[in-house]
Parts: sequence; structure tokens; C-alpha cells
Amino acid sequence: MSMVVTSPDFRWGLKFFKYLEIAKVNYFTNTTYLANFLSKSIMVVLRIWIFTQLYRVTYATANENEIGGLTVPMVIWGLMIAQSLNTATRPQLSKLIDEEVKSGVIAYSINRPYSYILFHYFGSMGRFVSNLISNLTLGFLAAFILVGPISLSWNGLLLGSLLLFFGYTLDFLIDLMIGLISFWVEDISAFNWIYSKSQLIFGGLILPLSLFPDYLRNIAELLPFSQLFYSGSRLIVNFDFQLFQKYLLIQMAWLVFFWLLVGYVFSKGIKHVSVNGG
Repeated sequence: MSMVVTSPDFRWGLKFFKYLEIAKVNYFTNTTYLANFLSKSIMVVLRIWIFTQLYRVTYATANENEIGGLTVPMVIWGLMIAQSLNTATRPQLSKLIDEEVKSGVIAYSINRPYSYILFHYFGSMGRFVSNLISNLTLGFLAAFILVGPISLSWNGLLLGSLLLFFGYTLDFLIDLMIGLISFWVEDISAFNWIYSKSQLIFGGLILPLSLFPDYLRNIAELLPFSQLFYSGSRLIVNFDFQLFQKYLLIQMAWLVFFWLLVGYVFSKGIKHVSVNGG
């Protein structure tokens, strides 16, 4: 009688491919309805056009070619990248979890043979990537036509992209945290509203933090909202290694904080679901 021994590395590989399939399914599902898929990208293009008019007038009024180390083309390209990533995270995970809790599906989801958190992470990643490809393609064309090209460095592209990946993960954890609140709160729309508005104000989605007064920029850079999609896009358009080190340290601190917080709230939430029978 022979015995097949499965190594831990092999089992880990199988689990990884299982989650990769989840991302793949969500990727193709998200691209099924072309009109809905492209509408998000069109919104990004419209915003880029509005920002171009706004910042051209702003710089002309101030009689400056460069403010906070950024020219108008740098500002527009940075906003294009940040807006493309932020829009690509839709639909919000918190709303999907809220629907699961209200429908009672959550009681079945948390008992399936996979990690509930990793299931949503890779599922969100699949939707995110599909949206991002469309957003960046149309956004790139719009920015190129409206303000022309800008000079980029390999260090800026690589390290900026690394911060954007961590920023996506941080956004996922915060959005997941808001969704988990629905274990106790019937309506989480207020929390979603606060989060989205905080991103608009302190996340560099409308006004780059480089244009903030120094005291306000220093505060905003320490908040998690600026470390979602602003920090990476800022470094891509104008690389600064010291700024990269600063942003990376802040990102890591917030990632650890929200990872621990999500783990704690999720463990408490499962017990709450069990007590209430889903």
C-alpha cells in the first residue's frame, strides 16, 4: 500500500492557485457588461479634462510654472493615476459585505473551505485589475492629449508602483473594516460617506498634497488616506527617494494597524454571527 505525502509547499501552492482562480473569475465577470465597464473610465477622462482647466487657470493666476515641485502636466498625470486607481476599486467591498450580512449569506460564506478575507482580497483584485487597465488606457490618452508627456524615471515607476500596490491593499483593509462593522450596525452608509470624503480631501484625489500649506501637508501625509493612491502617483511623476522612504514607513505602519484591527473585528464578528444564527 503506497502513501502519497503532500508537502506543505505543495499545499500552499494549491491554495494560492485557488485564490488566483477567484481573481480570474472576477476579472472576466467584471468585463462582461462593456457599457458599465467603460463608464468608469469615461468618468476618469472627464475629471482629467476638468482638472486640466482648473490647474491651468490656477497656475496662470499665481504666475508660477511650478508649485510644490510640480508643474501643471505633473499635477494632471499624478491626478490621472490616482483617479484611475481609486475608481478601479469600485464597487466598494464594504457594500458587498453589507449585502451578505443583510441577506444572511455571510453565515455560509465564513464556513466555506477558504479564508473569507483572502477570498474577498483576490476577488477584489480581479475586479480592480480589469477596471485599472481600462482606466489607465483612456486616462493615459487623455492626459497625453491635454497636457502632453512628462519625464519619468525607472526608479519612480518601480517604487511608485510598489507604493500603489501597498496603497491598494491598505484601501482593501479599510474598506473591509467598514464592511465588518455591518455585523453590529444595520446601515454603514455613514461610514462609507466619511471614508470617501476623507479620501477626496486628504487623499490627493482633487488637490495634490504638494500644493497644501506645509503644516497641513505634514498632517495629511501621516493619515492613511494620502497613502492609498496619492503617495505612489506622486513619486511616479516626480521621484524623490527620501519621500519614498517616508511614505513607505507610514504605509507599513497603517497596514499593520488595520491588519490587526481587521483580524480582531473579524474574529469577534464571527462569534456575533454564530450567536444570532446568521
